[in-house]
Amino acid sequence: MKGVALVAGATVFWSLSGVFVRWMPSVDPWTFNAWRGLGMGLALLLWTLAHYGRGAVALFRHTDPVAVVIAASFFAVGSSLYILAMQLASIAAVSCLGATSCLFAALLARIWLGERTQPIFYVAIAVAMGGVAFIAFGESNASVSGLTGSIAALGMALCFAGQSVALRRYQALDMEPSMVVGGLSVFGVVAVSVGLAPIDTSTLLTLLLMGALQLALPMVLFMRGARHVAAVQMVLITMADAFLNPLWVWMVHGELPATAVYWGGALILGAIAATTLARRSAAAR
Repeated sequence: MKGVALVAGATVFWSLSGVFVRWMPSVDPWTFNAWRGLGMGLALLLWTLAHYGRGAVALFRHTDPVAVVIAASFFAVGSSLYILAMQLASIAAVSCLGATSCLFAALLARIWLGERTQPIFYVAIAVAMGGVAFIAFGESNASVSGLTGSIAALGMALCFAGQSVALRRYQALDMEPSMVVGGLSVFGVVAVSVGLAPIDTSTLLTLLLMGALQLALPMVLFMRGARHVAAVQMVLITMADAFLNPLWVWMVHGELPATAVYWGGALILGAIAATTLARRSAAAR
């Protein structure tokens, strides 16, 4: 129950992203993600130093640099696409499309790691792609930018799938160094290559708070809870983000998604639930 509570808490904090994004709709997406990444990186760095003490230096020193770069790169690109998608499309659409990352991870693990993929995953991916089409069509009826946002959300799901498989590929890789490097590198790369758009102090502090509250804190809760919860339960619990995220946005900002998003989201979440339960059944056998 402790593990379930920790993972559920992480999901609740993750699901606050839409509320933060809708509070600051005019902030450039690159600048938005840069300051959010800095807030996450600094908060996780402070937590790592406090938790590991002197062992924090050894933790960073003994981490495979190639593995850190790969995982951090996937995070940097994926999180940037995530903010861009939320600024262009509805929060509900982005949340449902982002949920497809676990299906893409299974397919990518087959290609990259040679892991066996059950046939039901291919069926689930086909069903989920039908859901993606529903959502993309509904968003395109709302606006052209909504369709662009759906495409960005799908790219984000692919990046997060790559990050998950990279963490599995490098078994010795701890989450803390890769996430710290990922958050700080987002800020550094954007500042050097694109440049940071000017923002007022209150917006800056809100973005830093978002990085700490909506990314760093749930990451710590999730890492703690993952020790006590089966992978099947974790997938099912984190799926709650797909309806919690748009729920908070509706309650705070009054945003309602297109009807097609409900149908598409039902197909995507149903496909994920089917594969998750099938995996549990196979493990039991």
